[in-house]
Amino acid sequence: MDMSRDPDEYLASGEAWADYCEGIKEGGQDLFRELAPKGPLDLAEGHRYLARMVRFGLEHIMEAGDPRLPVFFPSLCEVQKSGWDNPDNHHSNAYINGNYDYRVWGRKGDNHYMSFAVYGGSLGREGGRRTVAYVKIDDLEVDADGRFEVVLSQKERPGNWIPLEADATTLMVRETFSRKLEQDRSSLNIECLSEDAPPKLTADFVVNAFRRSIRFMRGSAKNFFDIVDEWVPEPNVFQEGDRERAASTLGIPDQLYNSGWWEVGEEEALVLDMQPPECRYWSLSLCDYWGASFDYRYWNIHVNNHTACIRPDGGVRVVIAHRNPGLADTNWLDTAGHDRGVWTLRWMESVADHRPTVRRVPFAELREI
Repeated sequence: MDMSRDPDEYLASGEAWADYCEGIKEGGQDLFRELAPKGPLDLAEGHRYLARMVRFGLEHIMEAGDPRLPVFFPSLCEVQKSGWDNPDNHHSNAYINGNYDYRVWGRKGDNHYMSFAVYGGSLGREGGRRTVAYVKIDDLEVDADGRFEVVLSQKERPGNWIPLEADATTLMVRETFSRKLEQDRSSLNIECLSEDAPPKLTADFVVNAFRRSIRFMRGSAKNFFDIVDEWVPEPNVFQEGDRERAASTLGIPDQLYNSGWWEVGEEEALVLDMQPPECRYWSLSLCDYWGASFDYRYWNIHVNNHTACIRPDGGVRVVIAHRNPGLADTNWLDTAGHDRGVWTLRWMESVADHRPTVRRVPFAELREI
C-alpha cells in the first residue's frame, strides 16, 4: 500500500483496492515455503488459512480497528484459528489505544479460567508483541451473578482497574473451558470513555486498515511459520518450553508450552506416556503447519485434565492414530486425515517442564504395548 498518496485520491483511482489485492496475492506465497507440507490436504488447509487471515483483517481491522469505537470480536474460535490455537479456549479481542480510557463490563460464563491481557506492539512490526498487563478474573471483584465491571486507563482508578501504557493496542479476553462446545461463554461489552461523539469514517482510515490487514497477514505468517520450520527437522519430539518466546506470540504468562512437530503413517501410531504434575489445567492438541487446530467440532483432536482417562498409577497414555485402537485406560486423538502437524502441551500454573515419552509403533502392535 502506498501511504504517501492522498487517501481520497487513492481510493477514487481504484489503486488502493488493487494494491490491497496484490498484497493478498503476495502473502499467499507463504504457503510454498521450503519446509511447508505439500500434500493435497495440507494445501487445502493452507488456502483455508489464507482465507481466514483475509477475513480476520477485514473483520477485526476494517470493522473494529478504530480504538475510539471499540468492539469485541472473536479472534480464536471454532472457525477463526491461528498460532496453534487451544480448542479449549475462546478469545475475544478489542483494539484499544493506551492514551484513552475504557470501561469493560459483562457477565462471566461457564469457563474455569478467564483473563484480561493488554498487549502493545504488533506481530507485523519489529519487536513483535509485548504484554502490558495481565489480570485474571480471580483477582477482580465479581458479584454473585458473575457480573463485573473494570476500567482500563493509565491513571489508577478505584475498584477493578487494569493499567494501560501509551503503546497498548489490543485487549484480549481469554476463556478456558473443560468442554467448550457444551458450555456458555461470557457476555462482554466495551466502551471508550475518552470520546464524546462517534468519529466519522474517512478514506485515511480505510487505506490504513488495508495496510494493517496486509501487515498482520504477513507478520503472523512469518512469526509462526519460522517457529514451525525449526521443529520440522526433528519430528515426534516435544521441545523445551520457552516462556520468553511464548510471551512474544501472545502466550499466557503463567502457562508453560511444550510444542513440536509430529509425523505418523496410516498404519502407525504415536504412543505418549506422561505423569501430569500438579497444575490448574493441562491439555494436548493437534494442529496443522499453518497454526490451526484440526476441526474439534467433528474430530477428537485434543484432551485436557477434565476429559482425560487416567491410568491406575496416575499416568496418562495418549495414542495418536488415524483410527481408534479401542484400548482401555487410553486417550485416542484422531489425526483427522493428517499424517503430520504441530502438537502443543499446555501446563497452567506449573513451574516444571513436563514432557512425555514418545514411541512411534506399528498400529497392529498397539495391544502388545
